[in-house]
Amino acid sequence: MNRLVLIIGAILCINGIYAQSFTGVITSNSTNQPIQGVTILVLDVNAQLISDSLGRFNFVNNLPSRINVQFSAVGYETEVLFLEANSTIQQIKLNEKHVSLDEVTVSGSKGMLQKFNAIHIETRKINELNAIPSTNLGEALATIPGVYNSSTGNGISKPVIRGMQGIRVVSLLNGLRIENQQWGGDHGMGITELGIGSVEVIKGPSSLLYGADALGGVIYYEDEPFARQNEMQLGVKSQFESNTLGTNNQLCYKVSKRNIRLNLAGSYSNHADFKLPNGAFLINSRFNENGFKAAFGTNYKNWGLSVRYNYSSSVVGIPGETEDSIPTPESYQTTEQERKLLLPSQLFHNHFLSIQNSWYLAKQTISLMLGETVNRLQEFEDSKDTAALNMLLSNTLYHLKSVTKFNGQFNFVYGFQGMIQDNSNDPTAEEKLIPSSVTFDNGIYGLLYFKYSKWNTQAGIRGDVRTIKSRENFNGFEGVKKQFPSLNFSIGTVRSGKESTARMNVSTGFRAPHLSELMANGAHDGALRYEIGDINLKAEKASQLDLTYEIHKDHLEFIVNPFGNYIRDYILLTPIDSTIDNLPVFQYKQMSQVWLYGGDLAIHFHPHFAHWLHLESNYSFIQSESKNEKLALMPQNRISSTMRIDFKMNSWFKLTEIVVQHAYLFEQNRVASFETSSPAYQLINIGTTMKLGKKMPVNIGFGVKNLLNATYIDHLSRLKNIQVSQPGRNVYLSLKYTFSKELK
Repeated sequence: MNRLVLIIGAILCINGIYAQSFTGVITSNSTNQPIQGVTILVLDVNAQLISDSLGRFNFVNNLPSRINVQFSAVGYETEVLFLEANSTIQQIKLNEKHVSLDEVTVSGSKGMLQKFNAIHIETRKINELNAIPSTNLGEALATIPGVYNSSTGNGISKPVIRGMQGIRVVSLLNGLRIENQQWGGDHGMGITELGIGSVEVIKGPSSLLYGADALGGVIYYEDEPFARQNEMQLGVKSQFESNTLGTNNQLCYKVSKRNIRLNLAGSYSNHADFKLPNGAFLINSRFNENGFKAAFGTNYKNWGLSVRYNYSSSVVGIPGETEDSIPTPESYQTTEQERKLLLPSQLFHNHFLSIQNSWYLAKQTISLMLGETVNRLQEFEDSKDTAALNMLLSNTLYHLKSVTKFNGQFNFVYGFQGMIQDNSNDPTAEEKLIPSSVTFDNGIYGLLYFKYSKWNTQAGIRGDVRTIKSRENFNGFEGVKKQFPSLNFSIGTVRSGKESTARMNVSTGFRAPHLSELMANGAHDGALRYEIGDINLKAEKASQLDLTYEIHKDHLEFIVNPFGNYIRDYILLTPIDSTIDNLPVFQYKQMSQVWLYGGDLAIHFHPHFAHWLHLESNYSFIQSESKNEKLALMPQNRISSTMRIDFKMNSWFKLTEIVVQHAYLFEQNRVASFETSSPAYQLINIGTTMKLGKKMPVNIGFGVKNLLNATYIDHLSRLKNIQVSQPGRNVYLSLKYTFSKELK
C-alpha cells in the first residue's frame, strides 16, 4: 500500500506554460503535391492524427510548445522533426522511397531515426511479425535476425539473442522492466502481443541504459499509439488454429478526445495438446491464457502523464511426465487430443503498473517513471488444489531521467535508476527452487550525444551496485548476502549518407549471478532437467564490438552486422553424464573467458518493374569459443526468406497479399560434452490476406504453417531432452474488424 501511495504521489506535480497551435501541410519533396493519409505522431505524449486530402494537419490539443513529431506514410521516408508552436503554417516535405528498413526507435533514444543512432536496433511492427500469425509472441520474435526461441511446446517460450537467454536478456514494456522469474528455463515470457504495437531488439551488452543483467540484449515492447485526435476505435480479432484446435481472441477499444486518451484491451486464448507430424499428440502440451490492458494519457501545457496497467494469466501444462520406468518418445504421446487441466501444470499471474510524468521545458525534458510488477508462479504436481511450488515476486522500480539540449549539436542524457525486488516462497509449499530473498539495484548514468555534419556520436558511463540477500536457510546454506558493483561504458558513432550508413559501437555490460545459479539443487520439471548450482560464482562481464554497414537504394536495402562479444567469468549451465529421477543433470559452473562472434545479413529487394513484389532474406550466424569446452544450448545458424506479393483491387472483395516464408536451420554439431547435436531442418509457411467491404472492411487471413508437415527438433527446444518433435502442419484462419468514428 505504501508503494502505491508513492507511485500515485508522482502525478500531483503539474506546472507549465501555455501552448500554441501546430498547423501544417505535408507535400512530396519531388512533386510538391500534397500527401493524404500521413500518420502524424507526437512522440512525447503519443497523440496522433492523419493528414487530410490536401495534406493538412492541425493539432488542437493543449500540447507543449516544443514537440517531437514523427511523419510516416507508405512510399515515403519517415521523418522526425522538432517543431515549435507558432502562428505560421508548418511546411513539411517527405522524400519518396519504395523500400525502407529505417524506423524510429524509442528504446535507444526516443524519437530518433535508426540511421542516426550509433546503436544498431532491430525494429518491427507487430503486424509485420504476424504476416503469418504465430501461436505465441516468442515464436513471432524468432523471425528477427539474431533472435531465436527457446520453448517447451507452445505454452512456454523465451527469446534468445545471439545465444543468450533467460536473465541475460532484459525485457521492458513501455520502459518498465519486466521481472517474472525469467531465470527459470520453464518460466514463460509473461507478455502477450495484446495491445503491443512494435518491438525493438538491442543485441549485446546494454547495461548503460538498462543496468544489470542486460548482457545478452534488450527486448523493448512499445504499446500501440492512442486513437487519432478526436476519434473512437473498436477492434475485434479472432484466430483459429487446426493443430491445437486453439483460438486467440482480442477486443480493443480506443478513444481520444481533446487531450484525454484511453486504450482498453482484453484477450483470451485456449489451446489443446498440439499435434505431432506423426499424427499423435504431445500429452499435456495444452495451455490457456487471458489478459487485460489499460492505458491512459493526458497532457496539460508542458506536462504529460501516462498511466499503464497490464495483467496476464496463464495455465500451462508441463509435458514430459510419464510413469514408464524406461521412457521412450512414445511414452509422452497419445492418440487423444485433450484440453482439460492435467497435472503437472503451472499457473502464472502477472501485474504490471507504470506511471510516467514528463515535464517539457525550453531546453530540457525531465521524466519520472515509477512502476510496480507482481508475479505469482504456482506449480501443481499431485493436486489441483494445493500448489507444490508457490512463489510471489514483487518489484518496485524507479527511473528519473533528464534530457538537455544545449544546441543543435549537443544533447546530454543523465539519470538515476533502480529497483527493490522481493521474492518469497509460500511456507506451506512443498518445494522451493530458490530461497526467499530481496534484491536491491541502484545505478547512475550519463550519456552525451554529439552531431557534426554527417556524423552522430554518443558516449556514456554508468555505475551500478546490486545487492542480493537471502532471508532463509536453503540447501544447507545459511542466509547469503552478496554485493556486486560494476562500472560500464558505451561509445559509438554513425555516419549517415544519402545511400549508405556505417556504424560502430563498443559497449560493456555485467550480470550478477542469480540465486538459482548460486544455490540450485533440484528438479526443474518444466525445463526437463535437474540443476545444481555453485555458491562461489562471480559476476559476468562482457565487452562487445558491433559494426553495421547499410546500403539504401530506392528499391534495395542491404545490411551487414558483424559482432564480437568477449565475456569474462561466463556462467555456464552444462549437462553432465548423470540422471536424477529420470532427468538429465545440468550443472552451473564458471568459465574464465568466452568468445561469442558472428553476425547478421539482411536484404530487401523491391524491384522497380514489379512494385507488387517484395523479396526479403536474412542470415544469422553465431559461433562460440572458449579455452576449455564448447558452450551448450547455442542456436543453429539460420537463413530466413520471405516473398510477399501485393495486390491492388478496388472491388468489394479484395485479395491484398500472399506471403511465403522459408526457414532453413543448419546442423548444430558444435555441442558441449554430453550434449547431443541437432540435424538441419527447414520449414515453409504460406498465408494470404483478404478484405471484405470498402469503408471499414473485414480482414481475413488464411494459411498453413509447416506446410510440408516436417518432423524436426530445434536445438533450443526443451522437448529435445525427451526426443519429441515440434508441432506438425497447422492451418489457421483469422478475422479482424476495426470500427472507427470521428468525435465532435
